[in-house]
Amino acid sequence: MKIKSIAILYSVFILGLIFVADQGYYDNILRQVHAIPYGDKVGHFFLMGVLAWIINLGLHGAQFHWGNIHILKGSLLVFTFVTLEEISQYYFPNRHFDFGDLLADYLGIYLFGQLALWQIQRQQRLATKVE
Repeated sequence: MKIKSIAILYSVFILGLIFVADQGYYDNILRQVHAIPYGDKVGHFFLMGVLAWIINLGLHGAQFHWGNIHILKGSLLVFTFVTLEEISQYYFPNRHFDFGDLLADYLGIYLFGQLALWQIQRQQRLATKVE
């Protein structure tokens, strides 16, 4: 399966989780996650990190350049989505904004984005050696 198809499927999975959480449908699961020390934060880190990783791979590590600053487009996309989604929780009675969740999201997005960039650059170096 191509990486873009995986990115779409994983994005739909994340959107499904958000919908279910917004509706308050999976309170039992959330209670179990919250019972684990930092379980919620670890979940945010990996869910959004993997999303950034897959999207950055799908975009082949495309970047915005502002002088010496290079920002992965996929990471910026996920960063924007996550920020808006976390802020939107103010409007759902079953949810609450948590800066710690946002921080865990950002850390996952950054680290997994860097992992994607490293993988892409490594693959390019190996391809050049073969030629």
